[in-house]
This record gives sequence, structure tokens and C-alpha cells, in this order.
Amino acid sequence: MLVSLLALLAAYLTAALVTARVGYGIERARIIELERDWHADEDPVERFREQGQSVAASTAFLYGLAWPVVVPAYVFYRCAALVITRRPPLTPYERAARAERLDARIRELEESLGLRGRALDENGPLP
Repeated sequence: MLVSLLALLAAYLTAALVTARVGYGIERARIIELERDWHADEDPVERFREQGQSVAASTAFLYGLAWPVVVPAYVFYRCAALVITRRPPLTPYERAARAERLDARIRELEESLGLRGRALDENGPLP
């Protein structure tokens, strides 16, 4: 009984440390990216070490303690985000922009082949 309880505690703590490590990596990347955008004239990694590291470590520690809730919630969030954002229907603006890009590419190819302004039949340019 005691051995199984200790094994369960060891498994919980191991999962907590792994979750905290992953959470720290995610938070670190997020904070450094924000620092790069907010303070373009300074080194974002150095600013993270000076100001953001304790916040990221505290957040990761909390993620680690609550891993039985955090890990399934994070996996569900990632799956839901993938399903929700996967290939949405194009807006009229996106369809028009795509048509313009295709027309420009067709014109470019026609000009490079010397076909611009000539009538084409199914076998190629007319004589």
C-alpha cells in the first residue's frame, strides 16, 4: 500500500515537472516574442531574463501543480483550435485577391511564352 502510494506520488511529481518544463518553454517563447515587439531596440532575451523569467517560472509552477487539469484542457484546446480554424471558407475579399493573383500569373506566363494577344485553339497558337 505504501509502495503504491509512493509510486503514485512519484508519478504525479514527475508529470508535474514535465508539465512545468513544457509550460515554462511556452511562456518563455511567448514573453520573448512580446518583448521583441514591444521593445525593438533592446535584446528580448536579456529583457526576459531581467523581467519575465520569474513570471514564466511562477506560471509554469502553477501549471505543473495543476497538470491533471491543465494537460487535458490544453490538448482539448489545441484540438478544438485545429478543428475550428482549419480551412475556413474564403471571404469575398480573399476570393477576389486570389483571382487577381491568378490573372497576373497567367498574364506573366503568356508574356513569357509569347502568347499574349494571340488567339489560341486547342492545339496552340493560330498561324
